[in-house]
Amino acid sequence: MPETIYDIAIIGSGPAGYTAAIRAGQYGLKTALIEKDNVLGGTCLHVGCIPPRLCSSMPSFGTTSKKQRNSVSKV
Repeated sequence: MPETIYDIAIIGSGPAGYTAAIRAGQYGLKTALIEKDNVLGGTCLHVGCIPPRLCSSMPSFGTTSKKQRNSVSKV
């Protein structure tokens, strides 16, 4: 297996990691981005702060029911 030499190795592909990798590439550095999962984005995106699964499982998020709308008093 051939040995590959990188200028920089970034561990973790969360918001800071992938931003750092993009910036390093823009500066012309040969960049390795190391991630333990098979998707980029890190813990915050996939299981931490706001998981996409939560939003996709709640199609009515941000809407109100007819009963809720009727119970609001009009001024």
